[in-house]
Amino acid sequence: MSAYTYTHPVLGEEIEAISGHYSLEKEASLPFRGRQVWYYTGYSVVDTSCCGPGGCGFAFVVGYILSLKHAQDTTGADISDIEPIMSDEDKQELRKLLKAQAHVQQVNFWAPQTAGFQP
Repeated sequence: MSAYTYTHPVLGEEIEAISGHYSLEKEASLPFRGRQVWYYTGYSVVDTSCCGPGGCGFAFVVGYILSLKHAQDTTGADISDIEPIMSDEDKQELRKLLKAQAHVQQVNFWAPQTAGFQP
């Protein structure tokens, strides 16, 4: 699988969404099958929806770390080289691990093909 360049987001910044907001609060790595997986944990709040309030804690898995924070872009944001996690079996196992270890309700994976990824 090809690597891609990943620009790290700002932690603790509330991002407005259609029905509320979310924030990435923590970044970390997780050992998995002899490699390191990069992920974030955060929360989402539904507070501007006509259907009522809600929210959840989530994990956002970026992928396998190839080179962590090896450079910065022109704004000072860290840049890493990441390999996307494509295996459904790996995703299923990582979901179980992160739900148990990070105490989140939802685990999502970076989908580089939807973000202009070119292998």
